[in-house]
Amino acid sequence: PVHLLASVRDDIGTGRRGAWLASTSISFDISGLELHLPLITGGRVVLADDTEVKDATALIALMDRHRVTHVQATPSGWRLLLAAGFDNYAVTALTGGEPITAGLARELITRVQRLVNVYGPTETTIWSSFWDVPDVLDGVSIGGPLANTQLYVLDSQGRPVPDGITGELCIAGDGLAHGYHGRSGLTAEKFAPNPYGPSGSRLYRTGD
Repeated sequence: PVHLLASVRDDIGTGRRGAWLASTSISFDISGLELHLPLITGGRVVLADDTEVKDATALIALMDRHRVTHVQATPSGWRLLLAAGFDNYAVTALTGGEPITAGLARELITRVQRLVNVYGPTETTIWSSFWDVPDVLDGVSIGGPLANTQLYVLDSQGRPVPDGITGELCIAGDGLAHGYHGRSGLTAEKFAPNPYGPSGSRLYRTGD
């Protein structure tokens, strides 16, 4: 995950003054970003306990008390925080793990310093793309790839589709998993040779 951490550090931006809220269960891969990124930037990890994780009001108080600068949550999580009165212009908010609606994005961006929509399946090490949500938006995008990541939209024959044509999103790059443990058939189905990358490289077929 070193490439991911360095890319988030550089592309999304965090440093020695950054304080990341760690409120995600360690069974969810995105917790790795909250726990490990501050270790390479000299920032702080603000750990939420079991009570705070289950209480949006207590979680907001924790953020305020420890001057948290970066928070990531699913859109469902952000809805709970907004309902509890979250309003913190010092926070860079990351939203991912499920699609965010334009309506929620419009509401959330008025309550934070910066809103970043992130996308990435577990098979590609947490996040693969990011999009800075603008103040005025008509729709929602997953944006472009993080460093050392390539995104392709391909047809059923593995060929790139023209702009505006539906295809399957495929991801390549340094963050790809080796495959599924003990499931060679599924690995062969989902992790295919990448004809657009270096010899021997692969891409992951997301199904999206």
